[in-house]
Amino acid sequence: MDYNQFEQLGDKLREIGHQRRELAEQVFSEVRTGEKNSSKDLLNQLGKVSDEAINIISQQKQILDQEVNNIQQS
Repeated sequence: MDYNQFEQLGDKLREIGHQRRELAEQVFSEVRTGEKNSSKDLLNQLGKVSDEAINIISQQKQILDQEVNNIQQS
């Protein structure tokens, strides 16, 4: 298993998690204050960041699946 790659993806996922949390907080704040246009932009950003997080999780899963397959073939 390429553990370094797995760890790098984990670090990136943590960073994205923080970005997602901040964007979500901004969305909720702006919705409460009636800033609909900027909240729509923030929602779009949140969607992109969420897609990136999903992609990273998928990459990590592929790494783990490959390792499990290697163990089963041994």
